[in-house]
Amino acid sequence: MNLKNLKIILICGLILALLPLPYGYFTVLRVFSCVVFILLILNIPKSKRKRNNKELIIYLILLLLFQPILKLPLGRTIWNIVDVFTAIWLLLNLNSKKKK
Repeated sequence: MNLKNLKIILICGLILALLPLPYGYFTVLRVFSCVVFILLILNIPKSKRKRNNKELIIYLILLLLFQPILKLPLGRTIWNIVDVFTAIWLLLNLNSKKKK
């Protein structure tokens, strides 16, 4: 499965998070989000990682935000906003060039 498909699945998962779903869904979403963000970080070329790279910084912030170990108690409304903005950002960067 390539990164584009993983991004699409994550976008759908983030949009579904707007629905009143059981708590377990959000835990699975956090774990899946972390895996995807780690893969996206590892997919950034080393030459870009060494420079001040906004894509790397955003993925790191999202990784810290969605990590399931130390959960941030932001409240449902703020998490909905975060989910929507993250989904939009991933959608806008869906076709960004990626180099292995």
